[in-house]
Amino acid sequence: MIYPKSLHPGDKVRMIGISGCLHTECIQAEAEACRKRLEALGFEVEMDPTCVQQLGYLSGDDYERAEAMNRAFMDESVDGVWCMKGGWGVNRMLPYVDFETIRQHPKAFIGYSDITSMHLAIQKQAGFVTFHGPMGTSSCWSDAVKNSLLHALAGKPDAIFQEQKLECVCSGSAEGEIVGGNLSLLVASLGTPYAPDTRGKILFIEEIGEKVYCIDRYLCHLFLAGKLSGLAGIIFGGFTNCSNEFPGVGFELHEILSFWAEKAACPCAKGLLCGHIDDNHTLPLGMRYRLDADLGILSLSERK
Repeated sequence: MIYPKSLHPGDKVRMIGISGCLHTECIQAEAEACRKRLEALGFEVEMDPTCVQQLGYLSGDDYERAEAMNRAFMDESVDGVWCMKGGWGVNRMLPYVDFETIRQHPKAFIGYSDITSMHLAIQKQAGFVTFHGPMGTSSCWSDAVKNSLLHALAGKPDAIFQEQKLECVCSGSAEGEIVGGNLSLLVASLGTPYAPDTRGKILFIEEIGEKVYCIDRYLCHLFLAGKLSGLAGIIFGGFTNCSNEFPGVGFELHEILSFWAEKAACPCAKGLLCGHIDDNHTLPLGMRYRLDADLGILSLSERK
């Protein structure tokens, strides 16, 4: 995996809308608020027209959003490409994205949630590291969140991902490239050209707003599709508002995560500060990390 050119405050980034639109009547004002959040980090921010478009729940039709992606990577004056928000829609535009052009112009690409689909596609079709991190609509920009983001974009991701120890689910240690993101989007990639090759990888998974039985169904789907076979390890991030629909009789979230981690038969830890949470640290997807589940540490491997 290629590590893209480092991105520093003062560099020019383009914010694009490749997923859901801003759900507000004051779309121009909200888009400007997104711009100001990135400008506060020190970046020069250009706004693609898709940032202020509304087509149903999308920020433009599929072709328009794909062209926004293509333009951003082709433009030599743009140093990084930043997603405005998630929602839904990336999968719909994938057939129209020029991944050969993107492969020839590797740049920092930042986003999460529905943007998982583009992370998977870039890694599969273009072969460079992307950044699972905050977007224009993200509301929490604590010092820890900003430092994690800026370190990663500068090509110096934190050697130890977080000071807080992870919780061991399955004992052991593992090393490999990290792949993954939002669980429902991982499952949506199956059977497509963008499905990840997980063998020998550390699989990162996070989710929001799904009932525990749905988490069970998604993980079962990954297992039946062979995506939990041959893993180096598993890391579970935030599972926000993922509750048991059948209190007192159903399974709890921790039971389901443990069940499928044991089925995967690899080292596993949970509690990574990454996902739909306030402390959404930036995780460089495609980079090689070492997981020590017993010690609860995720550390950066030496680059080869």
